[in-house]
Amino acid sequence: MKEYKIRLEELSFFFGDFQALDQVSLEIRPREIFGLMGPAKSGKSTLLRVLNRMCDLIPEVRVTGRVWLDDEDILSPDCDVVNLRRRVGLVLSKPMPLPRSIRENLVLAPRLAGRERGKMEELVETSLKAAQLWEEVKDRLNDSALKLSGGQQQRLCLARTLAMEPEVILLDEPTSGLDPISTAKIEETLSQLKKHYTIILVSNNTKQIARATDRTAYLLMSRIIEIGDTARIFTIPKDKRTDDYISGRFG
Repeated sequence: MKEYKIRLEELSFFFGDFQALDQVSLEIRPREIFGLMGPAKSGKSTLLRVLNRMCDLIPEVRVTGRVWLDDEDILSPDCDVVNLRRRVGLVLSKPMPLPRSIRENLVLAPRLAGRERGKMEELVETSLKAAQLWEEVKDRLNDSALKLSGGQQQRLCLARTLAMEPEVILLDEPTSGLDPISTAKIEETLSQLKKHYTIILVSNNTKQIARATDRTAYLLMSRIIEIGDTARIFTIPKDKRTDDYISGRFG
């Protein structure tokens, strides 16, 4: 079995004259939750946007290095970006449900992608169950998604990503605006999802990284300082800068 799902080789990313990523190299394994932590403007969110080519939408950017998803170089001009974004789903920090019903939030994109209409109800149920939201909304699927609580909206956005049957899920501060109970539900959901998906979690909450991830990379000033098993990094970090960050002495 291939040892990696995603591999970055000396990835650098520039916004005009500003360098957001500096020769980042790492491998992310299949079916693991990989954490990215570091202070603001260390390059964490930029890295996520490179992985599904959302960076293409930003003017005056330049990317060097290579990024592999399985055996495909996703930075190649020949990469099918639409298919890539189906394979690599992104959930942002602020829940952004469509101003439509809960059901429509889940079926709109698959319908546009040509999915069989007769299987839409099954897709709705499967996606909501995977996001641990089904029992809370199954009797009001025609209600507006905007009526859901913040935590429910975020799980709906996760379910919407799952409805496209991705291979990788990117999460950019998915619980930053949620209460502790909603945060716990999201983390519980992730522990179940990693049985079937590769998950990359960006979080400024070091306690969340410690709880929810299998391996972690610490980014500082656009560079990776340390990578390793999360338990090891949080108990015996090899780099003093890592220790300073997780202990609260820096960042």
